[in-house]
Amino acid sequence: MTTEIITFFVKWVRDASPSVQPAVIMTDCDQAQIAALKITFPQSQILLCTWAWVRTDDIGQFYNIWDKISSDPLVPESVVKYLKTKWLPVLHRWSMIGRKH
Repeated sequence: MTTEIITFFVKWVRDASPSVQPAVIMTDCDQAQIAALKITFPQSQILLCTWAWVRTDDIGQFYNIWDKISSDPLVPESVVKYLKTKWLPVLHRWSMIGRKH
């Protein structure tokens, strides 16, 4: 879906409940969804769902896990590249690492 379509429906939900202003919204890493949420709820913090295999709120422990994954010869280079370009740049949004309080 495009950002425009998602924005339409998120605004429709927002307009049906104008008193609801979410402080935090949880989503996956779909860029169209994130953009629509930023447009519709600019004051909300947007966090990404927890990765099942990276369950830590400790940034040092996360990087230890990442080092193991990215240097493991059994992990395809395409997977490492995908994670490096799509997920690491939004590390601050990860629900367990991106929020501390």
